[in-house]
Amino acid sequence: MEIQDYDLDEEEAVKKDTQPRRKKSGSGLKALLAVVIAILAMVLLVVGCVVYGYFTGKIIIKENDATETAEEEQPIYTESQMQEMLEEANEDAEEKLKAEAEKAYEEGYRLGRNELLEFIRERLLTTSSSIRTFNAIFPDHLVVVSKSSYHFIPINRDLAQSGVIDDRVLMLDSGEYQYTDENGNVISHKGIDVSEHQGKIDWKKVRNDGVEFAFVRVLYRGWGSGKLVEDTTGEDNIREAVENGINVGAYVFSQAITREEAVEEARRAIEIVSPYAQGIPIVIDVEYVPSDDARMDELTPEERTDVILAFCDEVSAQGYIPMLYYNTEMGGLGVENERLEGITKWYAWYSEVPYYPYKYDIWQYSDKGKVDGIKGNVDQNISFSAFWE
Repeated sequence: MEIQDYDLDEEEAVKKDTQPRRKKSGSGLKALLAVVIAILAMVLLVVGCVVYGYFTGKIIIKENDATETAEEEQPIYTESQMQEMLEEANEDAEEKLKAEAEKAYEEGYRLGRNELLEFIRERLLTTSSSIRTFNAIFPDHLVVVSKSSYHFIPINRDLAQSGVIDDRVLMLDSGEYQYTDENGNVISHKGIDVSEHQGKIDWKKVRNDGVEFAFVRVLYRGWGSGKLVEDTTGEDNIREAVENGINVGAYVFSQAITREEAVEEARRAIEIVSPYAQGIPIVIDVEYVPSDDARMDELTPEERTDVILAFCDEVSAQGYIPMLYYNTEMGGLGVENERLEGITKWYAWYSEVPYYPYKYDIWQYSDKGKVDGIKGNVDQNISFSAFWE
């Protein structure tokens, strides 16, 4: 049937032909069948080869143009090129991380800025001191202003610390300060320090004004020349203060730059005071001087500490009390405090509450005090203990 359906014209021809004709038609059909079988065999052979080649990897069938294009576009890199790309990617990541950190910091600062400003404003209104304000913000640092710059110096908690409690510092109507114990009893002692700048002093009136002790300048060294000079009123002030029952100490404005000069200062000071008082404090006054030729300003903290110790060792060796006078700038930047442990300190700070983390025994709180018996201004001090007993 399939062969007959293959060609209808051939079917009509078979019906009209004679018997011999039919025999001839059967031979043609066989030939046609052989051709068809041969074609099918070739098709099967081709298909078989393709299947075999595909599974053995000898023939790769392309799925679509997109896959072919994608494979063709994939780059090939050398090892060095790959390393460069990795480094570049790492740098990009670090930059992004840094940018994120900076953004977070700025955001955090912005969120806390108003609170910080309000805190600073309140501190300045109550203390009138930027240093005290910074001290509250950075309690573990000594904040020092020097040459128009702020310095934040970590506090060494291993050193003897100041025991002064702010709430116990009292300011009187006269502008004088006192220090009390926990029960409100005054335990500080009233004192002054003087030099030839105060002129002639009526020490009896000074004593009647409640002054218990006085530090008297007996020597000073020129900051440019280095010359050691006696204070013109030093010896008289020592003698008259003692005669009027006032406890005394002597101080030297030092510009010593060597151990030898420091020892010279100590010995000469003791020579001046020894006829009138024994075993009293002999003080080395160490300050920065606002002058280009200030010889002691050029010393390193180590060198300046060497000078101070040479002075104090000599004072102690002769039976007197060695003492150091300095301010926050000198104490924070100019000396090695670890080496000065055990030396009695006299600290200068002109504000309502003393600011210094390390132990000191005397506080100079003003250079504009008024005391009966002295014309003009005089430096005022309180002692937290009776160093003369």
